[in-house]
Amino acid sequence: MVLSKQRYAGISLLMTAGLLLGIGCSSPTDVPENTATKQPPSDAQIQRAYTMKCSLCHGGDGRLMATKAPDLSLSKLTLEERIALITYGKGTMPPQKGILDAATIRGIAHYIEEFRD
Repeated sequence: MVLSKQRYAGISLLMTAGLLLGIGCSSPTDVPENTATKQPPSDAQIQRAYTMKCSLCHGGDGRLMATKAPDLSLSKLTLEERIALITYGKGTMPPQKGILDAATIRGIAHYIEEFRD
């Protein structure tokens, strides 16, 4: 299909206008708020997030091990390794980046330490 010069010019004009207006681009209002000024989640919020996101496979005490989920009470991972694992997922464990904020992920990673024997 061959585009006429008028139709081609119209499409080019729309594309240029879209670029100038920032259509499809993030704007300053799309930038996440500064997490340094945001209050960290409470212990209750961390426990609730663990219950909602983790306990189905790992159990309330970290030992359920459904679907071959590891026993968290035996974990030797460091805090930073747990943060990375929760953030990016591994195997059948889904990543929580974009679902949970960084402070909640860090809180869950710290909360899991309570399960260690």
